[in-house]
Amino acid sequence: MTRLFFARVRFTTARVLCAAAFTLLLAGAIHRLAVAQSAPPSLQFASKSILNVDATSLDLKIENVPPREYPHVNYRSEVRFEDGAREWAASRFMLTGNSVNALRLTVRKGDIVEKLLPVKKGIKGWFTKDQVAEYQAALEIEVAIVDPTGKVLSSASGNSTNTRTVPEGTTEAEKQQVWTGMIVAGFDALDAELQPQLRQAMGQFIR
Repeated sequence: MTRLFFARVRFTTARVLCAAAFTLLLAGAIHRLAVAQSAPPSLQFASKSILNVDATSLDLKIENVPPREYPHVNYRSEVRFEDGAREWAASRFMLTGNSVNALRLTVRKGDIVEKLLPVKKGIKGWFTKDQVAEYQAALEIEVAIVDPTGKVLSSASGNSTNTRTVPEGTTEAEKQQVWTGMIVAGFDALDAELQPQLRQAMGQFIR
């Protein structure tokens, strides 16, 4: 009788431990899935070349954060300009650690605004699919080498703009793709403008 009692206790304990282990595994899987879903998608920029920078750290500074209200829409996007700045910097610059200076990126402006467009009404509107909204993206960035005291040793700045329209019936998910594409296009255009400045005006630190 005693053996049977202890056998049942061991069996019950094993079941409890198995259930607890399964619960922990399931919770971990759900957490990983949530993190993956919340992380912004990776951005692919046109330029694949890497610039070597004589610096030990990369600092990102965001100025003039757009308001979280209409007609500004970037706060609704799964990718924002600050995300784009981080990814662009990571893919574009390689820190050599050959000096005590820092590479500082300042996003002076990064915004997307919506402008509603007129739509045909009446019988004509039944047979046409008009462009219902126009999105305008604006980006301005300064790249600077800063010494440990905060003094700017060298800098270059650039800006870019681009515009897209969407037709009637565009879903929120489709708008997300449009906004992400505009951010990538903005950094590609900015990159093309900045390249000669970075190599000439900042050639002492960036190669």
